[in-house]
Amino acid sequence: MSLDTNQSTNFTDVNGHKIAWRSIGSGRPLVMLNRFRAAIEDWDPALINALAQNHQIITFDSAGVAASEGTVPDTLEGAADIAMAFSAAIGLDCPDVLGWSMGGMTAQILASKYSDQIGRVVLAGTTPSFAIDGTIPVPQEWLETATKEQNTPEDMMFLFYTDSDSSRAAGMSSLTRIGRDPASGAKSKTTMETIGAQGAATRKFFFGEDGAFKKFGVIDVPVLVANGDKDRAFAVENSMALARVIPQAQLAIYPDAGHAFLFQYADRFAQDVTEFLS
Repeated sequence: MSLDTNQSTNFTDVNGHKIAWRSIGSGRPLVMLNRFRAAIEDWDPALINALAQNHQIITFDSAGVAASEGTVPDTLEGAADIAMAFSAAIGLDCPDVLGWSMGGMTAQILASKYSDQIGRVVLAGTTPSFAIDGTIPVPQEWLETATKEQNTPEDMMFLFYTDSDSSRAAGMSSLTRIGRDPASGAKSKTTMETIGAQGAATRKFFFGEDGAFKKFGVIDVPVLVANGDKDRAFAVENSMALARVIPQAQLAIYPDAGHAFLFQYADRFAQDVTEFLS
């Protein structure tokens, strides 16, 4: 079955602000929490289409991001609260959650704070706080590249893929599917103000200032931790640390893949997610 990923955008009031969202597919709902500085349009249609074969896929722009109103919260706990309020506003009952990168950090907080209101959780290409034993901080070169106002094609390859020909080819194909011109790179769909606010909230998480890392023991839902084996942002050791400290956690590592392993292996990852959620 082929699904049309060119979905219209809906707007729903959440805490007095219009939140932009899209839905595709049918079945148990899976709420997607996006990466740093990304908007709805930054999900790879290949992944969304593959997941939508078995689930209702909900993508949205959180408060202050792209087409949504409001302001970016100053902590990722605030982002988790918005995600839950949004899910309730559109009538979702105990949805599953998939968080990528910064979205995966938010999903960790959802899993600890709202275990009784969500189903299973997928943590993709993410990290716990660096206060957790065995973690490796994000390299400064990656952070500097990720926070540029605009990224070149080489920036995108460095941020999200490995140096192998196959990984780079997968990356260029993904950029094309997302609707970017690989020759010109990636024009940001979020403002520098949004990027700065998300960065400040994420730093609090990184360094344990928000205390999120202390709450892993109360997570009472099954969790799948997944990453590429050569993620330049969050080393595979960080995924292993997550799997050690979260109860009921499973670990999946994808070969010759970086931060966007879920786009490089869209069909394979979607199958693994579907099997985990079922």
